[in-house]
Amino acid sequence: MFVLYEDSGDFKVGHVMQEAAGNLQVEAPHGKRSKIKANSVLMSFTSPDAAQLMPGAQALQSEFDPAFLWECAPQAEFDFLGFGEEYFGAKPDAVQATALLLALQGAPLYFHRKGRGRFKPAPPDILKAALAAAEKKRLALERQSAWADQMLAGSAPEEIVRMAAQLLAKPDKNSAEYKALALACERSSQTPEQVLMGAGVFADAHDMHRRMFEVVQFPRGTGFADIEVDDSREWPLADVAAFSIDDVTTTEIDDAFSVRFAGDGTARIGIHIAAPGLLFGRGSPLDQVARDRLSTVYMPGDKITMLPDALVEKATLAQGRAVTAVSLYVTVDTQSGELVGQPESCIERVPVKSNLRHNLLDEAVTPAALESLDLSDAAVRTLSQDEASQAEQPFPHAHELALLWRVSRVLSAKRDELRGKKENNHRVDYNFYVVDGRVHITPRRRDAPLDLLVAEFMILANQTWGGLLHDKGLPGIYRSQPPGGRVRMTTHAAPHVGLGVPQYAWSTSPLRRYVDLVNQWQLVSVLQSQTPAFAPQDADLFAVVSAFDATYKAYADFQSRMERYWCLRWLEQQGISEVQTMVLRDDITRLTDIPLIVRLPGLSGHPRGTLLRVQVAELDFVRIDIHCRMLEVIGHADDAADEEVAEEEEAVTEAAGEPAIESATESVTQSVTESVSESKTRASDDVTERESPAAGQA
Repeated sequence: MFVLYEDSGDFKVGHVMQEAAGNLQVEAPHGKRSKIKANSVLMSFTSPDAAQLMPGAQALQSEFDPAFLWECAPQAEFDFLGFGEEYFGAKPDAVQATALLLALQGAPLYFHRKGRGRFKPAPPDILKAALAAAEKKRLALERQSAWADQMLAGSAPEEIVRMAAQLLAKPDKNSAEYKALALACERSSQTPEQVLMGAGVFADAHDMHRRMFEVVQFPRGTGFADIEVDDSREWPLADVAAFSIDDVTTTEIDDAFSVRFAGDGTARIGIHIAAPGLLFGRGSPLDQVARDRLSTVYMPGDKITMLPDALVEKATLAQGRAVTAVSLYVTVDTQSGELVGQPESCIERVPVKSNLRHNLLDEAVTPAALESLDLSDAAVRTLSQDEASQAEQPFPHAHELALLWRVSRVLSAKRDELRGKKENNHRVDYNFYVVDGRVHITPRRRDAPLDLLVAEFMILANQTWGGLLHDKGLPGIYRSQPPGGRVRMTTHAAPHVGLGVPQYAWSTSPLRRYVDLVNQWQLVSVLQSQTPAFAPQDADLFAVVSAFDATYKAYADFQSRMERYWCLRWLEQQGISEVQTMVLRDDITRLTDIPLIVRLPGLSGHPRGTLLRVQVAELDFVRIDIHCRMLEVIGHADDAADEEVAEEEEAVTEAAGEPAIESATESVTQSVTESVSESKTRASDDVTERESPAAGQA
């Protein structure tokens, strides 16, 4: 005798070998013996043979129409054998009964299972809804399949085009669009990026990376709504002729300088910071815009500003205008460069005489040129009275720059004394200029005089204004670093050992960082004797700190990725197939001509600073990666370059940890980015204060 029984939801057939106490010992057609419960048996039969039952039943099952079975079945719960007698008009044989069972089991929309071999027809309304849902699902699957075929054929439906960036960066895996893309990937063995690029969804890889970033960080778009800006209030006009120092591409000019020689061996230096905080306040629509973005996003050839262009235009320290600014004045000895007296802060309109540009001045403004200028009272007095002498200056504002340089050297030396070591400014940064799709990468030394003097005076302003907030008992947003620790952001004053200052509050870039804007509001409340925007222990201030940290890092990561992308484009556009790299650590190297980190798998045993000749094997613009092969060792970097590499190796260790280095081409790039701090954050804008390379950002 044979039996049809159910085991864990499956129907099985066996030859009964033994029966006892409600249990059966059966042998499957393939020979395996099992012990089953007698109540799991659905049907017993003597023919056909056990091995023939299931193939015959499965062949007959296809002849059953679920809809017709539903119409024929009783409305109450029924047993499949009893229904079989009614359906066939006689007791069904084993093959017919099994086929009917399989048909009922395989039509869950029509028949609800009620137990072993027992079913109940679905109520008409429930069946109607279920069939409609099934049809909807069938059509959806057909549409997804058609979309997948269309993408693999080289185009994409509008639904996919509209959601392309989100499908890559922040997908809803239950959406039809995502399922269609996954199906296309499965059929073609390609990545989602490759499928969408092949379908022409993105103009190029750069467009893909840009849109992926924006869909995550700017889900409502990067544009601005029209918001009115009230700049009707008049402030006192300063008796200065200010000048700024920026890159040629800078539009958010938020710092400038002025110098007035007193004629008694001293001079008054002004540090003037743009004041968007006077054009709107906390809780205003513009505040919500700035707080949503938290910072300007920089990338080679473009940027996404924190504030609307109309507001930037009113607040930027543009040449030929008198612009409202928050000013810090210090008096200095023109010969020694030492500060004398106490600093003074005020709000005023500052006449901006010049917007100096690095690309026009860097070659002329050298330490030797600055130190050769005579800053004696007689020389400066003659210069101020003689227009011809002014015209003969080696570069604009030469004597003012010479004094700023002299004072900045004193400020730097005092910080070095507090830090306990001299700051290493020998590394080379790079500026990226993208014009009509072609990239130009130019080196820019961190120890260039204009960079250094701007950095020192920004540090002075941030240190001084941070101290002023602390002295008045007002909270601010500070950057601090304990001995041996990492840089972190706090709402109270604390030392920053990497910079060698007692406190440090970002305040000099309010057009491009929300932290600086918050600190400017606090500073303005002190200068105007007003209620501060943020009171002590304001929970909202802590929320700003938390949100800024995460957002600022995400923006910096994106900037680094885009710089890496344009490094690859530079290699392609220059037609370069062989490059020279320097070993940073283990198998991680950096090109000597551009700031591109390259990993050479299998490279080992070469000391830091080893120079290698490397063949470029492949450039991957989608993954932003480069594959290279080492050709030969060609020497070792000179002492200056080796010192630079040592600094970068320290950054590598900081980012990657010991002993493993994961995702080197990304983590190392970001680590090196962090070591430069402001210069990289401001991208093609000017370099401001720099934090210790070993510090990194929180």
